[in-house]
Amino acid sequence: MIPELFMSPPRPDTSPAGAFFAPPCPRRWPAWAVVVFRFWGGVFTLLVLVDLFSSAAVGAQDQRKPKVPVIDKIASGGSTQQLFIGTVKSVDLDSEVLYVDNINGKSTEIFPIKKKVHVSFADGVKLKLAQLKPGTLVNVYYDQKGDRRTVTAIEVVASSNKKKAPPS
Repeated sequence: MIPELFMSPPRPDTSPAGAFFAPPCPRRWPAWAVVVFRFWGGVFTLLVLVDLFSSAAVGAQDQRKPKVPVIDKIASGGSTQQLFIGTVKSVDLDSEVLYVDNINGKSTEIFPIKKKVHVSFADGVKLKLAQLKPGTLVNVYYDQKGDRRTVTAIEVVASSNKKKAPPS
């Protein structure tokens, strides 16, 4: 049984002889259903078009030439975070300078430091800057901007005041 809502009234045959005759459709969609189907069909079409054009735009962005990193850093003058590994030679709190020997011991690097710089052990235990002793193995994290260095953190890897075990 088809509900009366979907039934169309019978139409008289008004077609001329020999013309294509389409029988009347027994079901007819109500106006609200047509509006709903057209709305969702339009939304679906819009989503497909947006997806199509956005993927084309992303593909166009991938085709540009990659920039050379070294030239970008020189040209932009932006800061770069770096790491220096070495042993503490001395700490001068009055001049706010940290002297660190290279891990090979062949050269000494000089770092300007602030009294508020974050100093900690590798496990996260905090330490004061004055507690750094000569011979302590450290990782010095700093920002290099042009020819200026700014120390952001100092991480103590190994302390020099540990007693060595006797050889066995």
